[in-house]
Amino acid sequence: MASGSTVVGLDRGNNTTCTINLHGATVVSWRVNNQEQIFVSKEAVFDGKKAIRGGIPIVFPQFGLWNYGPQHGFARIMRWNVERPPERLPTGDVEAIFSLSDTDYTRSVWDFPFRLTYRLILREKELHFNLAVYNPSIDTMCPFHLLLHTYFKVPDVRRCQITGLFGCMFIDKTRDNNMYQETRDVVTVNEWTDRIYQCTPQEIMITNVVSGRKMKIQKYNLSDTVIWNPWEKSKEMADFGKDEYPNMICVESGQVSQPIILRPGTTFEASQVLQVM
Repeated sequence: MASGSTVVGLDRGNNTTCTINLHGATVVSWRVNNQEQIFVSKEAVFDGKKAIRGGIPIVFPQFGLWNYGPQHGFARIMRWNVERPPERLPTGDVEAIFSLSDTDYTRSVWDFPFRLTYRLILREKELHFNLAVYNPSIDTMCPFHLLLHTYFKVPDVRRCQITGLFGCMFIDKTRDNNMYQETRDVVTVNEWTDRIYQCTPQEIMITNVVSGRKMKIQKYNLSDTVIWNPWEKSKEMADFGKDEYPNMICVESGQVSQPIILRPGTTFEASQVLQVM
């Protein structure tokens, strides 16, 4: 990686690659056998200020609107450090590690010390995410939300089927944040959708992603699953193509319905594995 570069690339061979933009440590591409799995809007802004529309931004330390700072927190709009450049593991997989720590800016909107470490491993048909939040404080509890805001690329969102959420309670942000229970075995998206499913299982499956394949999501220590598609509301977003909403679905692993409260001197760890089936 050249000095001053804004992107880091992982290449496992066999046309399987991953590209991370250091602005937000946002995964902006994940190709398996040269097929792109991740949606990034053609109108996305790469100015190093605004969050990138699409990819896999990291939401931290706040999910949603925030009285004190930017929506969805500051992690997705800050430049991350490359802790360990991409290196090939004995398995042939490729790993890279990124980090973000408190600065004068973060302390001005959220007055807590922290260190967030983000480890990515690119496998043949899998992308592994490992997140660790450390609270270096001696005497202060650290409250935060954490979420991987994953935009999947799909041929037609109306044909996608999401399984694994039956029986889960969810907050519906399109209906005044009221709470409902999911009664469908298969969740489909045919309209503006913005839901926070709570206490979701470790495994979620999406069918009819790229080339009609399945995408398995396995998550650990992230109890919530957010499903989002802006539908026609995307037309109000300057950084979202007017006709792009049928080609994406956000299925996001996180801990956002209740904050994580991290004790001084301790670390919160969580992970996600995406697997093309």
